[in-house]
Amino acid sequence: MKLCRTELQQGVALNTVTTDRFKTAFFTVNLFVPLKKETASAYSLLTDVLMRGTESYPTMQALNQKQDTLYSLGLGAFVQKKGEAQVVTFELTAIDDSFAFDGMEILAEGMKLMRELIFRPYTEGGVFKSDYVEQEKKNLCDDIRGRINNKTAYAKNRCVEIMCEGEAYAVDHGGDLEDVSALTPVSLWEAYQTLLANAKVEMFYVGRKGKEEVASLCKTYLQFAPREAEFPKTAVGELPSETRTVTEQMRISQCKMTLGFRTEYTAPKGNFPAMALFNEVFGGSPNSRLFMNVREKQSLCYYCSSFPDGLKGLLMVVSGIEQKNKQKTLDAVLEQLEDLKQGNIDPQELENARRSLRNGYRELTDSPAAIASWYLGRIITGRVDTPEDAIAAMEQVTAEDVVKVANSIRLDTVYFLEGGAKE
Repeated sequence: MKLCRTELQQGVALNTVTTDRFKTAFFTVNLFVPLKKETASAYSLLTDVLMRGTESYPTMQALNQKQDTLYSLGLGAFVQKKGEAQVVTFELTAIDDSFAFDGMEILAEGMKLMRELIFRPYTEGGVFKSDYVEQEKKNLCDDIRGRINNKTAYAKNRCVEIMCEGEAYAVDHGGDLEDVSALTPVSLWEAYQTLLANAKVEMFYVGRKGKEEVASLCKTYLQFAPREAEFPKTAVGELPSETRTVTEQMRISQCKMTLGFRTEYTAPKGNFPAMALFNEVFGGSPNSRLFMNVREKQSLCYYCSSFPDGLKGLLMVVSGIEQKNKQKTLDAVLEQLEDLKQGNIDPQELENARRSLRNGYRELTDSPAAIASWYLGRIITGRVDTPEDAIAAMEQVTAEDVVKVANSIRLDTVYFLEGGAKE
């Protein structure tokens, strides 16, 4: 599924994938800004406040009722993290116009509603309604406090914070309690104006319409002013000279071990296919070393897997273990990495990894959202290769290439979240 890219304005682009595989139209507006502590909380809260109401539909109930009249059109807003960029995303899902019984132009109506959401929020006194801001601040603070309930994600995030201290990557794109609590209707409104004026704008459409028709609708309903904006750059940190170990305690029964590695294999450098295949061999699939050896054969953990960040050049390993097995599990994971560094890769093992990765890439084309997400991650690097292109590149990776990746990886941080705390 090939991507067609159209520059609508300076700093504003439309990306379309035209296909008849789906009966739905999927459309997003993505606003890229540098990930900064000073603005992360405001942009996170902003998506919640904007969903509360617009000029024409001033309540959530009115907004939802309008969506129901458009064949239950789906509309949402959220923030995500891409490398060291924070992305404010507005998402629309609707049935394709050809399936509307009454001839309704659903995509056009959906874009009208998205225009309301992005450009015409409900206001009082020239800023966001105070009640809406305060209510959503409370909800977001509750969500932030609730992050600790997912111990695996919490441990992974803490490892990233420690490993990337002083780097933008360590900032939580969902915001933090102190910054969210300090926001006011006025300060949030100012952040909103800054976002609209300065963000790099990338729109994505996956559906049956051609790029010209979608571009015409965007120019009619979603008119962003030209701006001098580029994709925020992600800094790849230096390989560490030594490893640090951090242990924190909490009232938990299952210990969490998270390992943070650094590597220079990244998507922008074009050498990521080798990292992708290495990860599949190491810990990225049910046939991987970490799953088959550390979890199944040695029974040292409840789960153990790895995943890379192709923009930042990080590789994370997450696992749930018995506290008494901390050192054994750490040694076992590093033993698997060392074995790969020595070039001990069975041809069948490599073929299983290729098959798993191949299937994963092809499954991306089964979902409009997955297709858009794929290209969203690619264009940041200046590449528009398809999943099939990624498969072709991966097929060229040799066992020797995988060994080179293994030898490039350096363990930066070992993080344990263990039981023992009284509170």
